[in-house]
Amino acid sequence: MPRKDCGEVTEATLRDAVAALAARLPLAEPPDAAVAAEECRQAWRPERLRVLLLAESHIATSAAELACRVALPPGLDWPGPRRFVRHIYCAGYGEPELLEGPLGSGARPRGGTPQYWRLMAATEGADCPAWPAVARQGTAAGPRLAAKAALLHRLRARGVWLTDASLVALAVPALRRHGGGGLDALALRESWRLYHSDLLPALAPAHVAVIGLGVARALGAELDRAFPGRWSALRQPNGARAPHHAHEMWMTLASICDCFAPVKNATQG
Repeated sequence: MPRKDCGEVTEATLRDAVAALAARLPLAEPPDAAVAAEECRQAWRPERLRVLLLAESHIATSAAELACRVALPPGLDWPGPRRFVRHIYCAGYGEPELLEGPLGSGARPRGGTPQYWRLMAATEGADCPAWPAVARQGTAAGPRLAAKAALLHRLRARGVWLTDASLVALAVPALRRHGGGGLDALALRESWRLYHSDLLPALAPAHVAVIGLGVARALGAELDRAFPGRWSALRQPNGARAPHHAHEMWMTLASICDCFAPVKNATQG
């Protein structure tokens, strides 16, 4: 749940914002899924934010999927709630073996967004040094989960945090989009007005890396007011499929994090 150390952003604020979005938009998921996704994000928020990675949205999570619980292996240090949601800050996303649900193992949510794990790995260098250890292919579950948790803890200690501009999901498994561009832009702008405009500027990041040119177009004016001269836009990982585009994105992100959240400034937070 959102912490109370920045402005008036509380759990009530979050639920009110999601309810207001649900009243205006055809949601691709239950409102509780949006709340659960934000709880996962907030669990990994650094004490001192230096680089904010502002992506578009999590992936839509159905009511049946939300009913699943994440059973962490003993000793795995993974903060946050234990209900499943389609976001990489949920340990069970992309790791169906960890999930326990009322409908049995055959109904475990599958799929994932490995491109975002590669993106997170790029924050430590353009060659994505952590990627081989966190990629599902070619790794065993125990070491892979430990490597994922270790990567996220290193980034949190440096002050690097991934959040989403839209509180509600704009993408649906097996579908490209839930709504049209107009609905997406409305969700982004209303999420900013109802929620992020109080939270994110108060965290005072040194730099904001917007992941997605559509997010930058929809929120450019708001970002200019909140972070003047302190934000830049990158392609979405799905939009950088050509090898040279992907490498350019990884190089840019690695440079941003090295400049504004260097390893030497890492804390225990």
